[in-house]
Amino acid sequence: MRPARLVAAGAALLAAVGLAAAAVPAGPLAVDRSWAEAMRDLRTPFLTHVALVFDALGHGVWWLLPLLAVAAVLAAARRFLALAAFVAAETLSSLATGIVKAAVGRPRPPAALVHPVGSSFPSGHTAHAAVTCVALVLLVAPRRPAAWAAAALVVAGMAWSRTYLQAHWLSDVVAGAALGTGVALVVVGACGFWRASAKI
Repeated sequence: MRPARLVAAGAALLAAVGLAAAAVPAGPLAVDRSWAEAMRDLRTPFLTHVALVFDALGHGVWWLLPLLAVAAVLAAARRFLALAAFVAAETLSSLATGIVKAAVGRPRPPAALVHPVGSSFPSGHTAHAAVTCVALVLLVAPRRPAAWAAAALVVAGMAWSRTYLQAHWLSDVVAGAALGTGVALVVVGACGFWRASAKI
């Protein structure tokens, strides 16, 4: 995939998140309310368990272990530029999410089934899923549709779980997915430029 296209697409997504952060209201949008009501109506013990599994994958040891596994595989394969890109994408996504959360300060939905920390916009869990999945596919299997489909399912599952658990509004998870994807595209694209210029 061409680095220029990756950087341009990523920059467009990040610009959209920035505009949304400037315009998003403190309270929920109409679509946020409708989606939250639908998630409450959908609630079952099985779906709650699935959503809690996704929740666990977004923080703590279950968040760290997959990242360490990916880093170890890339290091063992001596793909050091890919490893650097992966680490940079994860780090920048976390930093950007924290900065936007602090700047926006949007309250979370009431009566959440979990106890998240920080403000609601954007969803950190969804941003993490997006940056991890998109960066991994770009670095390992960019031309395999099955890999992109799997990445999309993971990101969509994480986004759904955050709204199902009433930890985020729908607009929060959309912004989180855009932020994580945008960071992955920009970082991997920038590494592509560096690799081409260095002729690695």
